Amino acid sequence: MSQLPPALAPTGQATPPRTDFVRPIALTTLLVCAAMILWFLLQALVAWPVGTSRPWQMLVAFAGDNAWPASLRWMLAHPVATSLLLAAACVPSLVSSWGLYKGTRWGLLSFVWLLVITGIANIGVAWWMDRVAAALIGKVGEADVVEALDTQRLLFTATVLGSCVLFAVLQGWLAWRLMRPDIRSRY
Repeated sequence: MSQLPPALAPTGQATPPRTDFVRPIALTTLLVCAAMILWFLLQALVAWPVGTSRPWQMLVAFAGDNAWPASLRWMLAHPVATSLLLAAACVPSLVSSWGLYKGTRWGLLSFVWLLVITGIANIGVAWWMDRVAAALIGKVGEADVVEALDTQRLLFTATVLGSCVLFAVLQGWLAWRLMRPDIRSRY
């Protein structure tokens, strides 16, 4: 008695396995944002007694007497508010990451917008840090020390700006990838 040959698999194109890189990115971002918010809230708790201490008040007075940049003087004068503002700045990313992790359309769109906004904002923060450092270095007075510090500032700024541009490109690529039809169709 003969046996029938085994049935062959259909010859049509096999669909490739669906890779899901979105949920791990969303979960990672969610956890990082939660950790950052917790960090800034703890920082605010520590800044509360430190900000009212005599040494801190002397630093604030020194900054005012020496005409440090106004933004830096404000941050030194209001360390609790600065920490709370930084925590509040992380909340939109936390909510957006949660929405993306849960697979909502608003989560996807807000996450993409925040990628673009933070890519640009990081470059702005790097520029602000450079301006503050340049103003503080200008207060030193000794030409050889100013020249050495200015060289270090330029190297630091180039490194930070290069990193910001690299991350902006990566964030732009991720935003583009998330808006591709294969990803958008899932939301």
